Amino acid sequence: MHEIDKVIAACRSVIDAGNRGVLVTVIRTQGSTYRRAGARAVIGEDGTLAGAISGGCLERDIAERVAMWLADMNPRLVTYDSTRGDDLIFGLGLGCRGVLDLLIEPFDAAHLPRLVTDFQWNGVEPAEWTTILPNGETMIEILRPPRAVVIFGAGDTVPVAQFARAVGWRVEVVKPRAEFDAGAFDAAVVMTHNFARDADILRQLLASRIQYIGLLGPKSRGDELLAEIGASREPRLHSPIGLDLGGETPEEIALSIVAEIQAAFERRSARSLRELKVPIHETVDKPARA
Repeated sequence: MHEIDKVIAACRSVIDAGNRGVLVTVIRTQGSTYRRAGARAVIGEDGTLAGAISGGCLERDIAERVAMWLADMNPRLVTYDSTRGDDLIFGLGLGCRGVLDLLIEPFDAAHLPRLVTDFQWNGVEPAEWTTILPNGETMIEILRPPRAVVIFGAGDTVPVAQFARAVGWRVEVVKPRAEFDAGAFDAAVVMTHNFARDADILRQLLASRIQYIGLLGPKSRGDELLAEIGASREPRLHSPIGLDLGGETPEEIALSIVAEIQAAFERRSARSLRELKVPIHETVDKPARA
């Protein structure tokens, strides 16, 4: 499920419980921040929380102010600035050295956010969502559908599928001898443990435009499979699949697989962040795609 769908569902859950709440949207960021523009959180008047706009510190502060904002039900813009030397934001010492502009939308059953009442999306194609801010500015978001991952195999596919779904990807597990459409997916994980089946799957995947192909097993087995189908290695083929995390258990291996796919999707190096000499995120002063 896409993050925005979870947020909408959270707003409805607040109403269904007979409560009120606020929808918080990150409008703009500067400097070092935990989330980027387009991130959202729902905070109920009873303290319930869904989504995230920070590592939790801002949500706690906002929760203390929900009653005040619910008193007039007016949307408003709020800025959290941790760039000052004393790092005091509404009494918080965050140390993040960043600025977040937030849209606060109080809601109850009679006053639902436009996102809840008007947003429609098939979740397959990119969508555009426009928000008019209280100061008259317009926030335009380009929402991309969840990444689609196909996994070929049986029992040991479960941890991979669970990790992939946990990060919001659409996952389909294809059992041996089942038909599939490679064009419907962004990434494929091949782990059937059957040489002939893997060869047939690999042949079809290499003939498609799928962005990432991961093959479980040692490099020598991957080379044998390529020789069997008369193909050569391509940058999108990851054999052996996964990052060097030292994993032994199915869950540890699944973690290394999903982490590598994420890095491939975002064209990142998968290096330790402490080795980077550039900002983790691109510097922007306007909403980015969500």
